[in-house]
Amino acid sequence: MDPIVATFLILAAAILAFLSARVPLEVVAVGVALALWATGVLSLPQAFAGFGDPTVLFIASLFVVATALETSGVTRVVGAVILARAGTRRARIVVWVGGIVAMLTALISINGAVAALIPVAAVIARRSGLPPSQLMIPLAFVASSASLLTLSGTPVNVVVSELADAEAGRPFGFFEFALVGVPLVVATIAVIALLGPRLLPHRGPDAAPGDRSEREAETLSLVPEAVRTGAIRTRPHSRLHRGSRRTLVVTGAMVVLLATGATPPAAAGLLAAGALVLLRVVRLPDLYQGVSWTTLVLIAGMIPLSVAFLDTGAADVVADALLALVGQSDPHVALAVVCVVVVVLGQFISNVATVLIVAPVATSIAVTLEVSPLPFLMALTVAGAAAFLTPVATPVNLMVMAPGGYRFGDYWRLGLPLVVIFLAAGVFYVPIVWRF
Repeated sequence: MDPIVATFLILAAAILAFLSARVPLEVVAVGVALALWATGVLSLPQAFAGFGDPTVLFIASLFVVATALETSGVTRVVGAVILARAGTRRARIVVWVGGIVAMLTALISINGAVAALIPVAAVIARRSGLPPSQLMIPLAFVASSASLLTLSGTPVNVVVSELADAEAGRPFGFFEFALVGVPLVVATIAVIALLGPRLLPHRGPDAAPGDRSEREAETLSLVPEAVRTGAIRTRPHSRLHRGSRRTLVVTGAMVVLLATGATPPAAAGLLAAGALVLLRVVRLPDLYQGVSWTTLVLIAGMIPLSVAFLDTGAADVVADALLALVGQSDPHVALAVVCVVVVVLGQFISNVATVLIVAPVATSIAVTLEVSPLPFLMALTVAGAAAFLTPVATPVNLMVMAPGGYRFGDYWRLGLPLVVIFLAAGVFYVPIVWRF
């Protein structure tokens, strides 16, 4: 079979499997790798190279750091600060909750930050007299925008940075994402503060959410077990201060290594994870529960598909078709089409998988237009974060569904204006900072 045809068939089968939610994400990812080998598109070492990829190792280490911040009580202290200072005015509460979740997301990643603050938001809602539905979606949406603040905010950033290194000759810096992330976080908080009272429902938590659909269960599988179940316990109070201090020192050292580029990201993350285990901040059982193995397998299995798209020329075929449709006069038009594709797919399948599928096409378009792939890759990251229209778009959207008492149709009302803002940022603002 022709390698290009085989690659397209495997991609189509993977997308259908993602959308059906009847096949576990891990099975789809491993199936993609096996199919690429069985059809001769990639050799066996190439098909499974993703499982040893530095990107996967770095993301795994970030889960360990997030676990340490939870077990040592750092996230609990942050929650106490919000309770003490937020007051009872809705706008003030939104700003405080938004600011804290943004800082936590930048530090420990989006899923851990939202999981840590859901109980805090519930207490704030009860004490201030606000319906929980006025705080839970804002918590998830601000976290999604804040995932663009640092390299460690979400696995998508790590994947895109590695692609930038391969295609443009340099990765994105640890804080480079903040050039677009900070304005989007501010815009997200402002939209929520202004439009939230009218666009969000006034409803209490869902006391009996019932059985989750297959698609909802699939989305939640991307969240570590300990985050979903609360299996990780914070240390006793007598050891809390020492554990918190050790965690903050190790995390700070990791951030310095990442920000300065003194070591590769995977090395910095693994050093931090190893130090936290040796210092006994993280116990091995907590470590295994704190890692989202589904996320790691998904990324490891989809990386070879991204490689196959480039190596076989399939990405060039799609890029040529898109350019024939939109023309080659203005790269902004091609960038807009790519971003819209990412936003649409990202509402129904994992944004990591979406970016890995679309990124080769985006870089091929950049090469054809003889422009830098950096704005295309950063715009993909922005579009991938605009997962605001459905509860199954990201794990955090689903995590707040029951605490906020939401229904499926509650998300798009506030999400739609945010999607427009993110698309505008990706198409017009990103090329100003990262020039074509």
